[in-house]
Amino acid sequence: MDVIIPNEVVRVEFRLGFRMEPHINLMFRNVIENMVANREVNITSRYESLQRNNVVGDFQFIVMEKFLSRDNELPFFEKLIMKLHFWIKDKSLNEERGFGLEQSNVTVEKFPLIVAPVSKLNLKRIFPDEE
Repeated sequence: MDVIIPNEVVRVEFRLGFRMEPHINLMFRNVIENMVANREVNITSRYESLQRNNVVGDFQFIVMEKFLSRDNELPFFEKLIMKLHFWIKDKSLNEERGFGLEQSNVTVEKFPLIVAPVSKLNLKRIFPDEE
């Protein structure tokens, strides 16, 4: 667990094996209850009207999803394998469903995967003709 911004952003990482069924919602609630008991985080809403009634604030799950960047310089066979990998990943069960997360509490952040960055890019500057 890493506290990125106190009382705002906390990163919780679960390292689960294949044999354990992921109950992320339950595990996350357990972690939050533990943090509240240790006074590491305050989960009451920040809105004054809700704070008076001790209403719990919102939780958001961020799922990090990678995609193959076009800025790769891969040989044909490796590019084919990587495209096949991402095609299979696209057709299979997505992570939010696999973890049993509610769609309303999930944000999917996509980031590019660069395996073999382009080593040299030949550019030539063209100056406009001055009249």
